[in-house]
Amino acid sequence: MNSQVKKNYIYNVIYRLSICILPLVVTPYVARVLGAKQVGLYAFSSTVACYFIMFGKLGLDNYGNRSIASCRDDMEKRSRVFWGIYLMQVVTSLISILIFIILVLTVFKGESIIYWMQLMYVGSILFDVSWFFYGVERFRITMIRSLISRTLIIIGVFVFVHSEKDLWAYTCVMSACFLLEQIQLIPFMFRQVKRVRLKKEDIVCHIVPNFKLFVPLLALSSYHWMDKLMLGVITKSTAIVAFYTYAENIINLPKGIMSALDTVMLPRISNLVANERMKEGLQKMRAAIKFNSFVSCALCFGIAGVSPIFIPWFFGDEYLPAIVLTMELSMVMIPMSLAEMVQTQYLIPFKRESIYIRAVTLGAVTDIALNLLLIPGYGASGAVIGTLCAEVLVCAYQMHYIKDVYRYRQLFKMLLPFMACGLLEFAVTYSMCGLPFNSFILLPMQILAGGSVYLLAYAVYAICISKEYRSLGEIISSLRS
Repeated sequence: MNSQVKKNYIYNVIYRLSICILPLVVTPYVARVLGAKQVGLYAFSSTVACYFIMFGKLGLDNYGNRSIASCRDDMEKRSRVFWGIYLMQVVTSLISILIFIILVLTVFKGESIIYWMQLMYVGSILFDVSWFFYGVERFRITMIRSLISRTLIIIGVFVFVHSEKDLWAYTCVMSACFLLEQIQLIPFMFRQVKRVRLKKEDIVCHIVPNFKLFVPLLALSSYHWMDKLMLGVITKSTAIVAFYTYAENIINLPKGIMSALDTVMLPRISNLVANERMKEGLQKMRAAIKFNSFVSCALCFGIAGVSPIFIPWFFGDEYLPAIVLTMELSMVMIPMSLAEMVQTQYLIPFKRESIYIRAVTLGAVTDIALNLLLIPGYGASGAVIGTLCAEVLVCAYQMHYIKDVYRYRQLFKMLLPFMACGLLEFAVTYSMCGLPFNSFILLPMQILAGGSVYLLAYAVYAICISKEYRSLGEIISSLRS
């Protein structure tokens, strides 16, 4: 990575970590004060709100990012593209907000106060221009505004949430801070674009390509959000939704670290492609796949190994069912990170969206079918199985269609050593769960031991077995490049 990419990667890692870690500061408190049923109700209502946000933005996170990146050095063109896309976003957002209000008045009348609080969250899409800042690679701004809003969440939760009757207050704090997070970007926005006179074509031209990238997002939502909706509807238990949600939240932390690189590399590779530097873009993709695989395998097996100690210590004994779910969900990280890497660093920048769309649609159909089949008998574990099968299928499908630039053989040769080292890491961390130490002491011991085993095992393989590198310094340099 060059210095600018490294800097953007660090900013985006901090941003992703702030999304996951800062709310985790209040999670033990919320889990105990609200209880599993109330937490599950919040998770269910938040998932519903997420769907309306998705419909309001359509495929803008990727389409807007790519479009701005392609013309970021031309102020006139950049301004025209931004205003054309944003006016389209305003229209779709208002439609989405209106439909959400209608549903609150008709379908969700029993818990209407919670959904009215979620309206602020849905309304935040009117002000969400983060895709523009990603496109111009201004990641520092998005990082700072996230830190501010997440800090306010921590303060608000401890000040206003004191019993299970305060679910409405918790929802209000979360939604208001998300709204504030988007509004914070608006003043910076006007320094990056100027007023331009738009024609109808400047807006209409974005509808079809944006919608093309919305289709895979809709499909992806089936095994990112639909699992919780189907669990709530089929099992009729908000507690099960809470167990699944908290297990998923643990997994989302390392996923945020891995997706940070994808977000940084999408505008960079899109810009290279726009300037016909295809070969350089492919080289960056291959290097990024290796780095993400190294990280995802370490985190996947590490989280699985420490879950039996971490879950009851962090969330409380009421959430013991989340242990197995966390261990199962951790296995999803490897195929998911590979699939997202291929999507954001090759298929979207190189405008091969058709492969992306077919892959995630196939995964969505698989996930929904398996959920319907397995959730009635296996509950939340059935949803995990559906998600894992869907992610493996998506990854395999995409790899098959990009074999002209990255073959299966290359993938397995690169991935298997990382997985073998990860299994050793899991064996060490899981075996330590029986040690007679307080959880507060045992967890750091497990993390230190597991991480050391993973790094040492890979160093031995790379230097002594495959002889790919001559020293530990060369390994570190290859992962940083």
